[in-house]
Amino acid sequence: MPALPLTPEQKEDAARLKSLFREWQAEQKEKGDAYSQDSFSDLLGFGQSALSQYLNGKIPLNPTVAAKFSRVLKRPICDFSKAIAEQASEIALATNLTPQESVSNPGKLDITELSKPEIQLILMFRELGQSQQSEVLRLTQVFHQSSKEDKRISASAPSSVRTKRSPANAK
Repeated sequence: MPALPLTPEQKEDAARLKSLFREWQAEQKEKGDAYSQDSFSDLLGFGQSALSQYLNGKIPLNPTVAAKFSRVLKRPICDFSKAIAEQASEIALATNLTPQESVSNPGKLDITELSKPEIQLILMFRELGQSQQSEVLRLTQVFHQSSKEDKRISASAPSSVRTKRSPANAK
């Protein structure tokens, strides 16, 4: 059974993806690194033929493949497919919330609206091993708790203490 033709939106997604791929190639070439479709497809974990078909709009993207492109290009999925980015957000929300959390927190996490540094943190975190991820999470909780305590102390201090100038700032 032949595959269904891609929708105009899917073809536009492929064109945006191909443009980002060309940018990646130019950056790689400038750095003196490999920039062929073969080298890129190796980073993605599938063959050059499939890469070519995705870039040329012959086969449709899906959230799993889009995530691979996002990781290698170091760009959010929404840069090439808003529809798949929305699907990925729904998947992330469904896989990260327990049933109790989904009831108590009806708001959606839209990963397409993350800043570039936030996306970079996520991508770096994903590359860590399980024990390293656990350590990063532990340290994040420590910093977060410390920050909450600092705010609580600052808020409970008398206003004269909060507004007091340090000797370096005094005239």
